[in-house]
Order: sequence, then C-alpha cells, then structure tokens
Amino acid sequence: MKNVWLNPKFEQNHPQTAVFADRDGTLIRHVDYINDPEQVELLPGVKESVHALLAANIPFFILTNQSGVGRGYFSIDRVYACQEKLFKLLDIEPEQLAGWCIAPEAPEVEGGYRKPSPRFMEEACRLTGIAAHNCHMIGDTLVDLETAWNIGAQAWAVSSGKPELPQADAAGNINGGDYRIRSDFAACLAEILR
Repeated sequence: MKNVWLNPKFEQNHPQTAVFADRDGTLIRHVDYINDPEQVELLPGVKESVHALLAANIPFFILTNQSGVGRGYFSIDRVYACQEKLFKLLDIEPEQLAGWCIAPEAPEVEGGYRKPSPRFMEEACRLTGIAAHNCHMIGDTLVDLETAWNIGAQAWAVSSGKPELPQADAAGNINGGDYRIRSDFAACLAEILR
C-alpha cells in the first residue's frame, strides 16, 4: 500500500462534485493512535453512504493524519493494516476509491501531507479537473475544517468523533470559515447527495 494514491481512472473526468473524508472519528470509531485492525469499527451508516457515493460515480477520497508513526509509537505497516480492515468492512475494493492520503508525519514536521495542509486535496483536484469550491471535506476535528478552508472547499463537521469540535461549535468558538455541522458522515452525505 502507498501513503498517497490517486486513482488514474479518475484523471480529468471533470466530476460535478467530489467528497473527501477524514477517517478516524468520521468513518470509523475514534480510538487514540489506533494501530490494531481489531479496533477498526465502522460508524453507523458509513458503509451505506460510501456505496451510495460510489453508485453515483462521485469521486471519494479518504485522508487521515497518523502522527503515531512520526512519533515512533508504531510502524506504518500497522496503519496499512487498519486501512485494509476499513476497506474490508466497507465491502469495497481499494481501487473503487478516487484516492487516499495517509500522512504519517509528526505535527512539527513541515512539507508533508499532514492536515490542515491542502496538498492532497490540491493534487486530487488537479487529477480530476474539479474546482476546489465544488468539493466537500468532512471531518471531526478543526484541522479537517481548516483543510477545507485552506483550499476553498465546502467544510462539514461531524459530532461522531472527538468531542472538542461539537463543543466548540456549541460555544460559538469556531472561526476561520463557513462550515456545516451534522451528527455523522451519513447525515452529511444525505445532504450532499440531495
């Protein structure tokens, strides 16, 4: 498996929209520094939502920060194993995705793909020929929203992961750009597909 992969079959297919999703807390239950495939558990409605996206021929990308690798807590192979378990639980072949990004850098490392860097989204937009403002980024942390804002994509927050983002939303403490907050990935997808 590669850390960064873009599916060549989506090259310059100029989709009307594309969906980017964080992994931990958005697609799967949040576990701090997850590195055991046995801990990978899909959140409710995710499998059905992903299949609906694929059936609609909407490019779907997954991007995840995995600083546990950069911090020396576990090897990248552990991350790959969790990613493979995700594909198995989703009941999809990896090649059905438009791409993915696993950013293993520690927070202090610059120049990589770690969110809130928009680097992966920029590369994906170039691949498909889509304008960033037609893309949706869904995640459970502020860095997910910042990633969307940094490229001009539509930002979606979910309250299914870490508690800090919904708490900040309730307190009116999220600044930096527009976003919509929903209960989970499935609720976001229902609106996007509508």
